[in-house]
Amino acid sequence: MTDFSPLQKVIPAIKSENLLPIVVFDLDDTLFSTARRNLTIIQNFAADQSDQFPDFAKVAAKLSLSDMNWSVKFALTQAGLDANSASIAPFIAYWGNTFFTDDYASLDLPNPGAVDFANACHDAGAMIFYLTGRHIGDPGLKNGMGLGTALDFTNRGFPFWKGRCELKLKKEKTQTDVDYKSEALAEINSLKGTVVATFDNEPGNSVLFNQHYPNALNFWVKTTWNPNDKVSTEGLNVISDFSDWQTPASNYSSQKP
Repeated sequence: MTDFSPLQKVIPAIKSENLLPIVVFDLDDTLFSTARRNLTIIQNFAADQSDQFPDFAKVAAKLSLSDMNWSVKFALTQAGLDANSASIAPFIAYWGNTFFTDDYASLDLPNPGAVDFANACHDAGAMIFYLTGRHIGDPGLKNGMGLGTALDFTNRGFPFWKGRCELKLKKEKTQTDVDYKSEALAEINSLKGTVVATFDNEPGNSVLFNQHYPNALNFWVKTTWNPNDKVSTEGLNVISDFSDWQTPASNYSSQKP
């Protein structure tokens, strides 16, 4: 008898559901890796400000995708930038003005197996509910992340321009997480289906899903996450990516209370 991993149980669960099966995916550092976006921002700042901040440019030149972390400041100081460098404050301001934009969001690459797995869920009959803290932007869809997100979905091959796909973004960047999550959960529940699986890289969000949908397969995608998020992940399924959705898993663990 085959002992399937939790990730391998998602597609059968979708196919066996009588109501509309719903799979909820977070985006940043869940389906997508933000490493390329962060590294590009660092490199662009270094190129623009190398004369004023040669110490920053020197450290930036030796960074790679594998050096990226939840915190760009931490990645830089880990690589040798002095924590008191005069470059840090202007860089953080520059990062804040670029990271949350269409042009940079479209640089993100999928995490391993994410595209194939999301398509398999959709092909099996699931409603794909993309739930992200990215924001829409102004009425012209400028100064936000909606267009960049749609472009990234299209370029990378995720199910998007078809039925049973929903993208939920913040109305504006300043919308509080509490209001946004309450609104999102209400929208998911309004679909009158069954949440079969949820995926998020932040432990707190994964636990929230587990509380609201205890019968679902709830996954913590253990990539990068807010180090201040100290919530217990007991009871969650833990994966590092989506590469083992078809084959015997070697990258998951199922933590039991």
